[in-house]
Parts: sequence; structure tokens; C-alpha cells
Amino acid sequence: MELRQLRYFVAVARQQHFGRAAQRLNIAQPALSRQVQQLEEELGVRLFDRHTRGASLTPDGQRLLTRAEALLAEAETLRQDAHRGSDGPSGTVSLGVSPGMAELLAVPLVTACARQHPEIRLRIVSGFSPLLHDWALEGRLDMVILSGAGDPTRFAMTPLLREPLCLLCRADDRRFPGTETDLAAVAAVPLVLTGPPEAALQRVVNEALTPLGLTLDAVAQVDTAAVSKRLVLAGLGPTIDVAAMARAEIAQGLLKALPIGNLQIHRTLARLRDRQASPAAAAVAAALSACARDLVATQLWPGATAAA
Repeated sequence: MELRQLRYFVAVARQQHFGRAAQRLNIAQPALSRQVQQLEEELGVRLFDRHTRGASLTPDGQRLLTRAEALLAEAETLRQDAHRGSDGPSGTVSLGVSPGMAELLAVPLVTACARQHPEIRLRIVSGFSPLLHDWALEGRLDMVILSGAGDPTRFAMTPLLREPLCLLCRADDRRFPGTETDLAAVAAVPLVLTGPPEAALQRVVNEALTPLGLTLDAVAQVDTAAVSKRLVLAGLGPTIDVAAMARAEIAQGLLKALPIGNLQIHRTLARLRDRQASPAAAAVAAALSACARDLVATQLWPGATAAA
């Protein structure tokens, strides 16, 4: 098995078509087909179902795609590190974060990395914790920020910060006149919820509600904090999130954040234990930790407490 064959296989998988993949790779289609066929023969499995519309991955092909992309990414990192030598860390680093955290972290983190490590190319991938967890296990991401616990036998984890979970509601919502609230009050109103039910934020709330015999009443379920905030402002109902996700609206006096009892969410930087971090990944991890501390210290991450 050669890296070239894996690159050809990944190209066909992404394009779902041998002809388009050959054009992208700038090689003849028969040559591409031969390389993929040789890979199938060597592995003893069929990777694609060929049809008139193109090519679809088989289950064996889907499993190989995940590993092949990780291997090619690692090979590219090794190549760039060897090429740059002593010029400092270099290469591409992929970081998985939630959509809301991407809004908070992307600009300061990418700016810091560009200034401190100009040879590093940082790739930020957005997704909710369950998906990021799976992508990290599959080797598709170098590191992820998990909301909640990860498996310490699989991940090397660095605590970043913790945040109280809040009810985010309109500033003029008379149902919540105080500066905090409790689980019973949260369960008593229709809510706009962000992310899938298995995401860390809803999981923490649901685990606290279950012993009380309470459940959340979702009037709407959306994918991003940006959409949920618009629905809250439109009067559809409050949402549950951390204060940092609505810092601009809180500063403008449009929304308020009420901590829900003592519920908290913990943010942790995680990477696979059996995959040694490259110098570039280690540099990004250090920059990320420093960035999180700075955002907390300057109150640009309201409500958060940095890990010791």
C-alpha cells in the first residue's frame, strides 16, 4: 500500500466520480482506476460501488476513508516538519470546537497563532461535542475542545475553563426578575434549545432534572446559538447556554443571563493518547490555553473561570 494510492482513493471518495477525481489529480482516468483496483486487490475488499452516475463508497470503503485521511494528514505534517527543520513548528493543525466557541475563539486564536507561528496553518472545524469526540477518535482532528468529560483512557486532556449554565432570556422578561433561577423555573417555560439532545449542555441539564421528575419543554430546537438568540429576542422563549454566547446582546441590554443553580459546563482540550502531538499541535495547544486565560482575565469570556 502506497500513500499515492491512498491519495487517489480519497480523491475518488470525495468526488464520488472517477472522471472528476482524475481531473482534480491531473492524471488519466485509466491510471487512476488501476491504482484504486490495485489497492482493492491488496486489501481484499471492494472500496467502491461503480454505477452510471459515478462511484459510491462501500462500508469497507467508508472505514478506510477515515483512516486514510488521518494517515495522509499525518504524512503531510511529517513532511512539512522535516522540510522546515529548525525554523520552528510548521504544518496544518485541525482543531474541533463547538459553533458557539468558534465565534469566541476563532479570531483571537488564529491571530495569535499567525503572529507567533507563521508556518502553522490552523484549521478550525465546528461541531457539537458528540461529533467532535467521534472525529477525534477516528483521527480526523488533531485536538478538540470537549464540553464535559472525555474518556481518560483514550484522550490526554487539559482543562481549559468552566462556565455556569444560564437561562438566557430577554431583559424585559418579567417571569425572571432576579439575578439567578432554578431548575423548576426553567422546566416550567417553553424553551429554545440549541444543538442535539445528546450534546453536553442539554445532557447536563437533563441529568439534573431527572431526579426531580422534570423535563425540558422545547418549543424549538436549532443548530446554532446565533439562531437561538434571534428566536429569544423575537419572544419565542428563553434558551439555555453560557453567558459568553450572548455577551454582545447582554452588553446592549437586550438579553440577561441567569445562572441555573450550581450547574456548570467544563471545557477540556483533548487529543488521542496513542497519537503523539506534533510540534505544531503542541504550539497550538499552548496558544489556545493562553488565549482562554486572556479572554477570561479581560472579561471577554463573561462568567468563565480559567483552569488552574
